[in-house]
Amino acid sequence: MKLRLIPFMLALVASSAGAQNVEWRGLLDVRAVDSDAGRSFLDSGLGKTRYDENSPRLSIGQAVLRADADLLDSVSASLELSADQQHRGVVDVREAFLTWSPVPDGAWKTRVRAGFFFPPTSVELDYDSVGWVPKHTISSSAINSWIGEELRTNGIEWSARRLGRYSGDAYDVGVLAAVFTGNDPTGTLLCWRGWSISDRIAGRNDTVKLADLPVYRRPGGYLLRQSRDIHPFRELDGKLGYYVGANFNVGTRLEAAALHYDNLTDPTVVKDGQYGWRTHFNHVSVVWRPHGAWELAMQSMRGDTIMGRVGAGSYFQSWFALASHPLGPGTAAVRYDRFSTTEHDNIPSDPNGEVGHGVALAYDLPLAESLSLMTEALLVRSERPARALIGEPVSQKERSLTVSLRWRF
Repeated sequence: MKLRLIPFMLALVASSAGAQNVEWRGLLDVRAVDSDAGRSFLDSGLGKTRYDENSPRLSIGQAVLRADADLLDSVSASLELSADQQHRGVVDVREAFLTWSPVPDGAWKTRVRAGFFFPPTSVELDYDSVGWVPKHTISSSAINSWIGEELRTNGIEWSARRLGRYSGDAYDVGVLAAVFTGNDPTGTLLCWRGWSISDRIAGRNDTVKLADLPVYRRPGGYLLRQSRDIHPFRELDGKLGYYVGANFNVGTRLEAAALHYDNLTDPTVVKDGQYGWRTHFNHVSVVWRPHGAWELAMQSMRGDTIMGRVGAGSYFQSWFALASHPLGPGTAAVRYDRFSTTEHDNIPSDPNGEVGHGVALAYDLPLAESLSLMTEALLVRSERPARALIGEPVSQKERSLTVSLRWRF
């Protein structure tokens, strides 16, 4: 099954470009960075952060343009493009989907999305903005960094929500389910690169280059059919994956959600240098806003990925906790991450285990209605034995200070 909605979406938005029912929004994020980290994963290293000691001091962190068009009374189209010197082709599609939201005639409100979009997993996002960017920090947690790079729904998602106000209840409950194609190589990065803590978001046609590990290096590698260039959203075996979830909230004070994901990929298939990875995980999240202006958020993920009959495989898990509160004219936030992978394969020369943690301290200062200045200090400590295979220290401590000027338009 192949969905070819993106060319159709581009045509729909383009044909509506001059209409009054199209809303254009954007984000431009300019950064200054000072980092002492070793070689970043974006430079074929096994570091955990986007920026390293050789990164440019000034760069564009995010450049995003989004169009939302009302096509019918209950049907809309959304298209989001991103530009990044680290993208393949510089400009790429981040999301493109159609939404059907019929007017509810009772307590239940339903929605159907079809296209290419993020699964509903993050509690860090600024949903009033564009670009799938965190609200209180510059970097994302390890969980959402991985989702931003290697996970996207290319399919159909149905959700239903029971609104408590119709029956006098103080809470709402919801359920959702999706089927999708693609995402067959998902798990490659977690196994051979491990977790990261960054805000690098892959586009639909994007690639990520793996470190030059001996397991797929010529000559003598154990997996010579594996390309170092990973295409995370490819379809390899013609099978559909799925996820199902549920959520619960008490107004805006308490929000909780759970999700089970399984790409159902055949782990024995290999095509165009990409192995299929059977990847599944369980995910839970909670946001609590007690009295006052505190916001406390937590996410946890645990899963497994495997490739081949006797190939590579890893158990993976991560969790984070984040607290934010207004401080002076802005908002301060602190986030603590914990992450690990545990290998379960039959290739002793290919160690894929790791353990690590990270701390982010951030402060967001509004300068104008559409302009803000955010500062983040990030510290990540990790141990990964595979680093010794490419001449890097097994244990690494990565520190960075990033200042981000964000213009939303």
